[in-house]
Amino acid sequence: MTMPGFQPGDMAIIRGLVIRGLSAGLIGSRVEDGVPSILWTVSDQGWIFEARITNIGRAEYHGYPVRPSEAIADLVYARFSTWARLHGGDSDRQAAVNCQALHGFR
Repeated sequence: MTMPGFQPGDMAIIRGLVIRGLSAGLIGSRVEDGVPSILWTVSDQGWIFEARITNIGRAEYHGYPVRPSEAIADLVYARFSTWARLHGGDSDRQAAVNCQALHGFR
């Protein structure tokens, strides 16, 4: 399994990934002014990404893929798939299906 990465041309999809993660409630603890310190999201292809705050004043994050072996991966998938089934759109539900298939979640 090759881990995904972002290229400059992929910048347009990052906003949508952040919105998806926020909408699904995939938020870690908050730092000052309610800015999340950690945010997770699931791509259309099923990859789970984590973003950690690097500059609180500008709400800048550093993001990277989560390996399926990391304990948080199962928790993110469980929360995301429930949200996608109950509140998400077609692309969210398909992302959950893709995540399950890619990582072998039950």
